[in-house]
Amino acid sequence: MGESAEILIVDYDRSTPRAFNGMLAPGYHVRTACSNAEAMAMAPSSDLIVMIASERKRECVKLMEALRNKSDVLVNFIVVLGGSDDQAFMDRIDGLTFQSLRKGHFSPKELAKAIHNAVEMKGLKVREKRFVEDLDRIEDELKRVEHRLYTISSIKSLAAREGPFLN
Repeated sequence: MGESAEILIVDYDRSTPRAFNGMLAPGYHVRTACSNAEAMAMAPSSDLIVMIASERKRECVKLMEALRNKSDVLVNFIVVLGGSDDQAFMDRIDGLTFQSLRKGHFSPKELAKAIHNAVEMKGLKVREKRFVEDLDRIEDELKRVEHRLYTISSIKSLAAREGPFLN
């Protein structure tokens, strides 16, 4: 993405170190939210949401599902999980996240790469959405032209049956 990407970190327990901002390459603007209400308000302007899902997994799922159900929000999620192996949670978030990482099992470089890829994917989603909107506009215009051509053809057909028009 050309301009500065907006990354929203949802950290319910306020445990994210301030060093997170320094870990990222230039071109990222990091904001934090401590609740789903804050995150919902900031999500539409975010390119990526990084969720710290230590013990508040239910809130994470609620937020991801609520944002996925909003058609005007195109955002990816990276979930940073605590140490426990909660397979039910993993199964539930599998279709909602861009990537999940387990605390202590990834390097800052891996996180930075995941963030970069998620932001790039958001850019592709935006371009795809614009392309589909353009195709819809073109399809609507073609339908209008088709209707005009049908009308002209009908008038010509009637004129041919009726003979020349009187002046």
